Amino acid sequence: MSVGMSGRWRRAAIWLIVLCLTATACGSSNPLGGVSTNVNSIVVGSAGFPESKILAEIYAQALQANGFNVGRQMGIGSRETYIPALKDHSIDLVPEYIGNLLSYLEPNSTVTMLDDIELELFRRLPGDLSILTPSPACNTDTVTVTADTAARWNLKAIGDLAPHSPEVRFAAPSDFQVRPEGLIGLRQRYGLDIAPGNFVAISDDGGAVTVRTLTEGKVNAANIFSTSPAILQHRLVALEDPAHNFPAGNIVPLVNSQKKSDRLKDVLDAVSAKLTSRALADLNASVAGNSGIDPDQAARNWLHDNNFDRPIKG
Repeated sequence: MSVGMSGRWRRAAIWLIVLCLTATACGSSNPLGGVSTNVNSIVVGSAGFPESKILAEIYAQALQANGFNVGRQMGIGSRETYIPALKDHSIDLVPEYIGNLLSYLEPNSTVTMLDDIELELFRRLPGDLSILTPSPACNTDTVTVTADTAARWNLKAIGDLAPHSPEVRFAAPSDFQVRPEGLIGLRQRYGLDIAPGNFVAISDDGGAVTVRTLTEGKVNAANIFSTSPAILQHRLVALEDPAHNFPAGNIVPLVNSQKKSDRLKDVLDAVSAKLTSRALADLNASVAGNSGIDPDQAARNWLHDNNFDRPIKG
């Protein structure tokens, strides 16, 4: 996504807001609360799925290479677990998905574009939590088809499916039927109207069962995350979403505000700037299956290839 001059001014204004919020939060902390104030000591956490563990290891190892004392709490669970853990300093840092984070904090939010999500997040985040600069790497919902289906119907964007609505059998988690960006959004924004009888509920979040159902032809479209290794492995086509039906899923570090030092921001901003959606998909592919490597090794390889296994100047 390109950012024009107005976007740069907007981002600068956002950072002024968050700096004020952070200063307020830190100034009101209890010095007798027993919380470590050493900003060079960081505990990195992750959710339970492989991509989150890879990202957390990238953060942890990059910080270690830059002199931070890093602890790890990997695979600790969902937001309902790790957001409170950030607040009580059980962990200090976790990789997040910017659109999903906003949905967690404000379920009724309707914004879907990155700049709008970021601005609203700065308003909604409690003062003891901060986000850093979002990465270009984005993992969001997609409408995905096989290469054969894309060629047969000349599909490039989601709207191209609309004329074929009566023929579309769609696989997704059950709640996709009622989510604003699910069937409702696809119908409102693109005219893609999936009949109830053509919806196949599969509760694996676009995982192996969903992929197999798609590749075996039992459905001809599915909700699969954009960095799923299956898209590369099976030559699937994630259709473009020009109306931004699905909220931006850019990767963003979420940190306890008391640990957000300038040095931590410099290191993680540099790492985030280099991380791309394709790189994240490749990392996911490298850990998939019985022959996959461990997330910490995948992170180590990426950091080495991008010169982040050594101190960052600045």
